[in-house]
Amino acid sequence: MGSQVELSKPHNSLQRFLLVWGRLAITAAALLLQIFVFVVILLAGSSAAPWVGTASLLLSLGVLAFILNSRIQIEYKLAWTIPILLAPLFAGAFYLLFGSRTGGRRQAVRYRETQQHAALDQAGAPGVLSIRAGREGEDLPALTSVSTDLLPVLSVPADPARQIRYLESSGPFVAYRDTHTTYYPVGEAAFVDMLAAIEDARRWIALEYFIVSDGTMWRQLFDALAGKAAEGVEIWFMYDDLGSFWKLPFGFIRDLTRAGIRVKPVNKLGPGLTLRYNNRDHRKLLVVDGLVGFTGGLNIADEYINAIERFGHWKDTAIRLRGPGAWGMAALYFTMWNMVSGDQVDYARLHPSEEEVAAQPTGRGLVVNYDDSPYDDISIGWAAYRNMMARAHHHVDIMTPYLVPTSEMTSLLTSLAKSGIRVRIITPGIPDKAYVFAVTRSNYRPLVEAGVEVYEYSPGFLHAKQVVVDDEVAILGTINFDFRSFYLHQENAVWMYRTPVIAEMAADFDATVAQSRRITLADVHATPWWRRAIWTVLRTFSPLM
Repeated sequence: MGSQVELSKPHNSLQRFLLVWGRLAITAAALLLQIFVFVVILLAGSSAAPWVGTASLLLSLGVLAFILNSRIQIEYKLAWTIPILLAPLFAGAFYLLFGSRTGGRRQAVRYRETQQHAALDQAGAPGVLSIRAGREGEDLPALTSVSTDLLPVLSVPADPARQIRYLESSGPFVAYRDTHTTYYPVGEAAFVDMLAAIEDARRWIALEYFIVSDGTMWRQLFDALAGKAAEGVEIWFMYDDLGSFWKLPFGFIRDLTRAGIRVKPVNKLGPGLTLRYNNRDHRKLLVVDGLVGFTGGLNIADEYINAIERFGHWKDTAIRLRGPGAWGMAALYFTMWNMVSGDQVDYARLHPSEEEVAAQPTGRGLVVNYDDSPYDDISIGWAAYRNMMARAHHHVDIMTPYLVPTSEMTSLLTSLAKSGIRVRIITPGIPDKAYVFAVTRSNYRPLVEAGVEVYEYSPGFLHAKQVVVDDEVAILGTINFDFRSFYLHQENAVWMYRTPVIAEMAADFDATVAQSRRITLADVHATPWWRRAIWTVLRTFSPLM
C-alpha cells in the first residue's frame, strides 16, 4: 500500500542550505561563546586572584590522578594526559566537560532501570534458554535440554557456554533457540527483505538508525512506513541527531509525525556544553511485530544499497532473525526507546503470541542479542569479541571498516597468529575518512610482522562489522574495531553459535578476500619515516577522534 503522505520539500536549495548551516552556525557560535567565556573567566580570575589559577591547577592534578587510576584503557589515559600536562590551567576542567566516557548519571540510572524491565520480560519469552557447560564434541540437536520451574536448561560445550554466560551477566541478553537466520552479503539484498517485512507487518514496527539521509532508500522506506501507519500499524523511529545532522531529509520529524509515526532524536544537538555529544547512538535495528528483526552495518542512505557510488562499491552486511530470537532484538530497541522518551512501553502488549512465533520458520543453533552502552566502565562489545577470539582453535576472520586497536587488542591478535591460528582482517580499500584510514594503516605493521593476514577491499569501501571463529561462533552487528565503538557509542550485535549463516559468512569472507589486496611485509616496511611520524601522532590521539 502506498503512502498517502507526501514528503516535505524545501522551496529551493538555498532554504535547505540555510536550515542546515544556520542550525550548525547557531550551535557552533553558542558552544564557542561558552568556551570563550570559560577561558576568559579562568585567565582573568587567575590574574585577579591567584587562588583561581591554583584551584584550576589542583583540579587538573586531581583529574590527572583520577584518569591514571581509573579502569580506562591506557591509550585513553595517554591521550588525555598529554594535553593536561601541556595546558593544566584549562585541560582538567575541559576533561570534566568532554572527557567522560560514561554519559550522564541520570542517563545511566534510567538505562539500568529500563534494562531491568527488559530482563524481567524476557524470562518468559518463547525460545529463551538457560545455558550450562556440557561435553565437548556434542552436536546441538543431541545436547541435553531439561525443563525447570524457571527456564529450560540447555547444555553446550564449555567455550560457547562461557561466552553466553558473560553476555547474560552483562545485561538483559539471553540465549534463544529455534531462530531462523538469514545472512546478507550486500546491503541492497537486505533492504529488499526489510521492505517486505514492513509490508507484512500487522501490529507494530520499530526502527533505529545512526544515519538517515535523503534519497531513494529513504523515500522507499518512508512510503512503506506511511502506508502501514495508515493501516493502523504502530511505528516507532529513533535516529542519532548528530550522526544524521548533515543529510537528514527535509521536514523529517514533521513528515513522520503527520504520518502517525512516533519519532525521537537521540543525543539531540543543541547549544549547551554537554558530554552527550561524545556518546552517539550507533545502533541499527528494524523489528517487526517481535517476529522479524534486522541488524548489521546498514544505515538509511543510498550508498548502503549502492544506489549511488561513494568510495567505490559499498560492501556491507546484515542479518535477519525470524522467530524467538527476534524478540531479543525488540527488547534491545524498547530499552533504548524508554530511556530516550521517558515512556514505559508495555512489553506484554507487544509480545507476539505463541502461535505467531510457532508459525515462523525455525533454525538450528543459538542466538544472543546484546548491546553496549557508554554508561559504565566496561566494553561489552570488545569483551564479546575477545572472549570469542581468545577461544579460537583454528582461525579468526574479521571484517571492519576501522581498525584502531588498543595495545591489548593488538597483543591478542598477534599472539593468536604466533600460536598458529590463522587470523585474517579485511579493511576498506577506499576510505570514507582519510584520518581514520591513516590510523588504520598505522596499525598494520605489528600485525603483519606477527603473521596476521591483512587485506584491503579493492573494489571500494567495506563497512561490515563481523567476526567468525572456527566457522562455529560468530558476531555480526554495528561494532567497529575502534575506541569510539567500544567505549563511547551505543552499539548492538548478534552473537551466534552453530547457526547455518555462519558457513555463509565464512564463504562470503573468502569471496571478499579474493577481491582484496593483501598487505605484505614489504608494504609495511616501505612506509617512509615522515608518514610513520604522522601516524604515530594520529595513533596517540586516536581515542579522542
